[in-house]
Amino acid sequence: MPWSMIRLGAKNALFFRANVALSTVSVAFQAVLLVTVWRAVYSGRSHVAGISAADAVSYAVTAMLLWHVALPWQISSIPGRVHEGTIATDLIRPLGIVGQSLLQSVGGVVGAIPGAIAGLAIAFALGGLTPPATAGAMLGFLLTSALGWLLATMLNLAVSMVAFWTTDTRGPFYVYRAIASFASGALVPLWFIPASLRPLLDALPFGLQVFAPLQLWHGQVPLGGLWGVLAAQVCWLAATAAIVALITWRALRKVVINGG
Repeated sequence: MPWSMIRLGAKNALFFRANVALSTVSVAFQAVLLVTVWRAVYSGRSHVAGISAADAVSYAVTAMLLWHVALPWQISSIPGRVHEGTIATDLIRPLGIVGQSLLQSVGGVVGAIPGAIAGLAIAFALGGLTPPATAGAMLGFLLTSALGWLLATMLNLAVSMVAFWTTDTRGPFYVYRAIASFASGALVPLWFIPASLRPLLDALPFGLQVFAPLQLWHGQVPLGGLWGVLAAQVCWLAATAAIVALITWRALRKVVINGG
């Protein structure tokens, strides 16, 4: 059953080949724009706020690629299944809707791989990527990125469950996407955010998804260091799991299934 859910997620992600192709082209184009724009921002300057031009360009590209994987345009299959009524079938499966959705999200990463590869290739060709500072930095980046992806997926799942209360989920999704994209550092590195806003952003879980892993990549010590980031990610995962469980319990109380 788990493997079949992962395969289903991958199949759904790759079903519309034109969408995958357009997404790949879009990511490649974004990589070109980011390298060009950030180099223009640093024109005539070697450092801004203590960050070198090479690190800023590399950060911008890798942040975009991480976010491409962590926050796809369809953040969960739940809204569509609620709308179609097929959620009733999910409820009788052993894994439950949360487990099924998480496993499908794992498979859905397959749909983001072509874009990520294209973006990396373009950025590398343009000299817009700097390698990890050390092997330890690379290991820390991979570990925190994996937990960051899981945290983003859990938050995506929590937001997608608004489908049980409203027939139009686009508004809440757009608001969530805007907040998450900014607060994670996917749009603008949090290095350049005004100091007055940093305590608020550091208190939210979004920076643990993009900014903290990329700090490790570039050899900078994130808030709390590596172990502090891992501890914060685990705590937020536990809190998010509890929130998702509560929302699921409330949502399922609203489900009415007619017929046998």
